[in-house]
Amino acid sequence: MINAERNSSKSGHSLRDGHRDAFVSRSRANSLWVVLGLCLFGLAACVPIPAEDPALAEAMIAEITEAIEEVNALPPGIVSMAGQGGESSLQSDGEDEEGALAEPETATLTVRRPTVNIRSGPSIDFQVLAKASEGDTFTTTGRTEEGWWRICCIDVSDESEVERLQTAWISQIVVTPDAAAEALPPVIPLFPENLAASWDVQYECGSRRCAVNECAAVSRTEIHSNRDLRWLEINRIVTWEEACGEDSTWPHQIDRIEGTERYPNSTGLFFFNYWLGPRPGDANALFHLESGEEVAVWCSDEQEAEVAEESGWTTVYHGLTCHDVRTGMLVSMQYTKRWFFTGEFEGDRYDRAYFGDFEVYKVKLDQTNALLAIVDARVVE
Repeated sequence: MINAERNSSKSGHSLRDGHRDAFVSRSRANSLWVVLGLCLFGLAACVPIPAEDPALAEAMIAEITEAIEEVNALPPGIVSMAGQGGESSLQSDGEDEEGALAEPETATLTVRRPTVNIRSGPSIDFQVLAKASEGDTFTTTGRTEEGWWRICCIDVSDESEVERLQTAWISQIVVTPDAAAEALPPVIPLFPENLAASWDVQYECGSRRCAVNECAAVSRTEIHSNRDLRWLEINRIVTWEEACGEDSTWPHQIDRIEGTERYPNSTGLFFFNYWLGPRPGDANALFHLESGEEVAVWCSDEQEAEVAEESGWTTVYHGLTCHDVRTGMLVSMQYTKRWFFTGEFEGDRYDRAYFGDFEVYKVKLDQTNALLAIVDARVVE
């Protein structure tokens, strides 16, 4: 994600003032020349890199690939739960003995009025999504302190007229809850109205054409508008070190209670997912905060994504993301970016040829006022 934030282009290029070109040719001595037009950080000219022995070049690329795999082991601040007692050892502060991540008990509401409104949020100020009649039943996962039950689920159509299921809300004065519903804990918004978070970003370049080998940035949230009752509008501002990258601002709209984005990522690029909503997956790792506290997190399996570029190049991203299991907010991420060439040059044909250049991006949560799934150290001990 961060590499795309370093350039206003939507194609996913990293910092470049020019396009990447690669050409392979043979000299009279039959030596291999690889010309990689990286033009990183404003590099104006690209000079061929000679590799006199093709076998030597292949060995160098194999060594780089091995180094990439080692780098990709775990994102920063993440410790696997393997050998630490597993998920059953985790318990968050303020939760019962069944664990912070326990599934809520199934509970039911029964409508007791002839006709009632089902709304998009927990207030009469939210739009009506549907109507319900006396005797209708709904599954619920909890009630707000103001007396609105969250129910699942209502068929709705978005702006693209695609039908989907959506959680909705119904007032406590028009339904009768069963015993299981009455026993549910209150529904608390996942994010405060003044949500604040910042992530440290580290960039490393693994190319002989790098103008700089390392670079750092800070990605932080800033409230854009809190006038909407349902959607928290924030800007995520990325600021790079001086002469290191191009600063950028990325808008987000997050459901205050559900913790999900209004416009989910549709790019297919895994590193664009900063907010996934609660319980993105079962806790399988711990994230260490600078305060010394540990957060129960879900880390994805290894993910890969591709973007077709110009002139026969394909950008390939490979890495892991880790999210807090209570809010679904990103806490750590690490991925590599590589380039593969398919095409012809001077009579030679290349099929996804890789010339050893790569970039590494590391993103780590620094601080936030959101309530994360803090692990009770006493339980782990």
